[in-house]
Amino acid sequence: MTLGTILDSCMKLAMVIGPIAGYVDQYFAIRRTKTSAGFSLTTSGILLVSSILRVFFWLGDRFDITLLYQSLVMIIAQLVLLEICLRYRTESQWPVQSSFWNWPTFGQYARFLVTFTGGVTLGYILLGSFQSFIDVLGYLSMGIEATVPIPQAYFNHTRKSVSGFSTVIIGTWFLGDAFKTQYYYFHDVPFQFLLCGIIQLSMDCVICFQLWKYSENSKVRSL
Repeated sequence: MTLGTILDSCMKLAMVIGPIAGYVDQYFAIRRTKTSAGFSLTTSGILLVSSILRVFFWLGDRFDITLLYQSLVMIIAQLVLLEICLRYRTESQWPVQSSFWNWPTFGQYARFLVTFTGGVTLGYILLGSFQSFIDVLGYLSMGIEATVPIPQAYFNHTRKSVSGFSTVIIGTWFLGDAFKTQYYYFHDVPFQFLLCGIIQLSMDCVICFQLWKYSENSKVRSL
């Protein structure tokens, strides 16, 4: 095994494991503090939907298999994180009435995801032979994923605080998005991936600015 092969294998492993590192830290932060108030559930929703779509995109296009593994690992990680977020949801987070992606039980989220996956599966069975349908799946998947940082940025803005939000997540978002963007550039992957990486990296910069701007507010509230 050559040095180049070893480095390439390490890069592929980092592409699979790296994106979930921050969410692992968020998971343990929620367990430690017994509250999920600082984390936006919409982030998990975006990642679950985009990752499911990406699995079908891969089935239709068969690009770098590393990105398929990345999607499967992300789905598992977000399901685990979603469960603990609901378990330690505070009173202020409960909706006045149920709305899309704002339900009181994990079972309701699971039912939506099963129904959604079933719908996409049916669409793939009927239209999977058409390249235009596969391309639409790719643009939907990567377009949705590109919005991942936006709910958290809006959540931070409305609260004027970053308290409860794992700084490790934004660190892994920024470094991970920079890493994967260059990975997309140098590997033979659909253009949708590169465009998604650029958008996410831009939003990461916005949240980094919020961490600096709102850090003092968070310190005052914790006193």
